[in-house]
Amino acid sequence: MTNPLYPAFFRLDRLEMLVVGAGQVGEEKLSFILKSSPNARVTIVAPWMGEDLRLLLDAYERDTVALDGGGAQVERSAAKPDGIWHTPAGGIVSWYRREFQPADVKEVDLVVAATNFKDVNYAVWEAAKAERRLTNVADTPSLCDFYLGSIVTRGPLKVAISTNGQSPTFAKRFRQWLEAELPELETTDLIEHLHDFRDRLTGDFQTKVRELNTLTSGLLSSASPGRSCPPGGCLLAAAAKPNDASPAPDATPTDGQQENLN
Repeated sequence: MTNPLYPAFFRLDRLEMLVVGAGQVGEEKLSFILKSSPNARVTIVAPWMGEDLRLLLDAYERDTVALDGGGAQVERSAAKPDGIWHTPAGGIVSWYRREFQPADVKEVDLVVAATNFKDVNYAVWEAAKAERRLTNVADTPSLCDFYLGSIVTRGPLKVAISTNGQSPTFAKRFRQWLEAELPELETTDLIEHLHDFRDRLTGDFQTKVRELNTLTSGLLSSASPGRSCPPGGCLLAAAAKPNDASPAPDATPTDGQQENLN
């Protein structure tokens, strides 16, 4: 079975996300969201908040005054939120202490149903579908428009991993392998140096792509037959000698090799 999912990366600082539920499932979802996108804008709707989620939010600056129409927070009802938390990256998490209402989905872009009650989750899904909102329903893949999979982040590099629900354990182990193979500092430096190199390139599009392909070919050295590197070793070796590569004059990049130069 092949994986038909199309991966996409959302700008959660430009979208509004609703999470229904503030217990263990809600904490797991929100923790995952804020770890990957600490600048996210999230509204929580739940009649109570679990201790784990409260501890997670206690790490952020709390503001008990809801922002007006000129601020970043959009109010979902006449009542003000029972709490607003600001992350260091500029994210906002607001909590409304009440039951879910179908109107809650009208002013958001993404919806996560994260309660332990299937009837509540289904009601959230029905309301979201009526408003054509993308929805994730906890433990119910058949109702999900998108999944929250394993993610590796190294500076500007972000890798999302999915087995289409077939083996979350493999996705976890593969994430751990990538984290070991991609050291934080060195990966960030490498990508920043490649960005600087790209900005200095001259010539037409094909010439730029050819030079970038030649320069980055060393990153695949750890996959060469008979080649073995310690974690991050091949990456570091490739990053240490970015000027040794010279463009291949007759090389023509394929669609799969081209890097987006925009």
